[in-house]
Amino acid sequence: MIKRTLKISSRFYAYQKDRFPLIILAISLFPAILSSGAIMSYHPTFLQMGYALIASITYLLHIRIIDEHRDFDHDNVHHSTRPLQIGLISKDELRYVDILAVSIFIFTAINIGYLALAVAIIMLGYSYLAEKEFFIGEKIRRYFFGYNAVNLVQMLLMQVFVYTVFANPFPFNKLIIFHFLFTSIGTIIFEFVRKLKIPGDDGSGKDTYTWYLGFNRSISIYQALLFLNATLFFLVATTISTHTIILLFFAFGLAILTVPSILIHKRKKTHLTDQIMQLSFLLLYGVFNIAIYFLKIN
Repeated sequence: MIKRTLKISSRFYAYQKDRFPLIILAISLFPAILSSGAIMSYHPTFLQMGYALIASITYLLHIRIIDEHRDFDHDNVHHSTRPLQIGLISKDELRYVDILAVSIFIFTAINIGYLALAVAIIMLGYSYLAEKEFFIGEKIRRYFFGYNAVNLVQMLLMQVFVYTVFANPFPFNKLIIFHFLFTSIGTIIFEFVRKLKIPGDDGSGKDTYTWYLGFNRSISIYQALLFLNATLFFLVATTISTHTIILLFFAFGLAILTVPSILIHKRKKTHLTDQIMQLSFLLLYGVFNIAIYFLKIN
């Protein structure tokens, strides 16, 4: 048993570097958790933040693994170099990791409280339906945007779960609504930009936004979403603080700073410029979340 666990751990370490980079993911998630804690509680604790981070990572890992199983046949044809396809890790080994991840997720929810546990059960129930493709299979896959939208619900439920970590019950007011919309658009951008490919890299799977929208239109939509996210940050921040003009320049000044990376990528269309463009949003979103945290706790 110990030998098998060590073997799976080694294989999973190699797998996560390509398909689920744990350290990068944790760094990406923490600012949003930080701002969520500040929004929901005047004194969010490190224990609460730890619970939120562990639960978020284990739930996202669960989603990633069920995606791997659900898309296995599709990936065999269209993405034959992925870790599961080349035998870096097996489906059974990933299922073993999934059981561990779900166990940790449930244990964390139990320690948080009844509301968190209730939301966790709903999340796992929805992920089960998503894994089964809502029992309509290929019919739903034909509608690329709708298919992605119903799967995105899992991420929005995760944000609700994070709120329950810091407040039980949590208040329902304008600030919470603005913050939920802010984090939701941030999540949509992460998912959208992840499926933007440079011309020639779309492959044959018809599973990217650039396949359906084209490269230039996809970049324009990404830029519009980025400024929408900045607008929602501004609404959150001005609900907390009265420094409207300063926050206006801060929100849209930072958003404008990301434009050069977008324009360069639009012109150069290389893997490096793609990574720089994604990093620019990651930094922008992180700064926005950290700013919300300090605005709220001061």
